Amino acid sequence: MHKLLAISGLAVLGTSFAAAPVRAKNAEVKYKTVEAKHFDRAEGVELTPEFSDYLYAELRKQLEKTKLFGQVIGEGEVVEEADAPASVVVTGTLTEYKKGNVAAAVIVGFGAGRRGLKLQVSLARRSDQKSLGSLAVQVKADPRWNDKILAVEAARQIAKEIKDSLEHQAA
Repeated sequence: MHKLLAISGLAVLGTSFAAAPVRAKNAEVKYKTVEAKHFDRAEGVELTPEFSDYLYAELRKQLEKTKLFGQVIGEGEVVEEADAPASVVVTGTLTEYKKGNVAAAVIVGFGAGRRGLKLQVSLARRSDQKSLGSLAVQVKADPRWNDKILAVEAARQIAKEIKDSLEHQAA
């Protein structure tokens, strides 16, 4: 009987903690919307044409996970004029790509032969296009990873850098 009461007490305690993040989640939203655009490519960046779509889709997912934005909108979507000053637009350019070397990665290991991707990311306020910052992001990846996995890792790093930059500005 005592065990049953203890377990039900823990269940009640657990549900009260589970409800706490919901309130905190809404308190963390600092911007109404964020719009991620497809990234441009500098001359000489040889990635598959699909990579830009993978990166765009994954960046939208990762920006949602930052919980800084009330809504992640698609490229070209309209935002109400009242929300524009609290909205951010993310643009970028793939500036450099190195294919890596599978043989070096397998034989040598320890990071040898890794793929490299460099991106320049710009943040701007939607209402007046005022710059909120520019970020240089570099991704190192195993040469055996396909473009989808590389895009996921790049989007994670971009979203992390954006979150750090915007939180630093607000502080």
